[in-house]
Amino acid sequence: MTKLFLQSCLLSLAVFSTSSMMAQTNSTALNHHLSVAGQMTAEKFALLLKQQGFKSIIVNRPDQELGNVVTVNELRTIAEKSQVSVIYQPITSGKTYPTDIIEFAKYYNELPKPILMICRSGSRSSALFNQAKAQGLLHE
Repeated sequence: MTKLFLQSCLLSLAVFSTSSMMAQTNSTALNHHLSVAGQMTAEKFALLLKQQGFKSIIVNRPDQELGNVVTVNELRTIAEKSQVSVIYQPITSGKTYPTDIIEFAKYYNELPKPILMICRSGSRSSALFNQAKAQGLLHE
């Protein structure tokens, strides 16, 4: 029980730290294979692809989420011009399920790297990564 509580606290701290860094940068590297980014526009997305050379994108922000200014189809159109694949794995904020973690781990293990994950602030994407890592599901 104590070990599980400690893991939960560490995951929360990692998400908080990542969220704080998101306000200052376009994307934040969680490891050498994966970065996360928050609120996206078409222009910001195109620039990230050009500057940072991502080979795969996982979009965790649902298209219909309040405040979303760009849809996954718009991102996909931009990415396809650079021959970058886009996976749409919408996660409702605060509602990550075990099946979401397993699905993400499958993508992480199989997609070309580096990968960019996108949500509103970077927090839910970071949490998804941290939970999969804590469960030993990622091949690094």
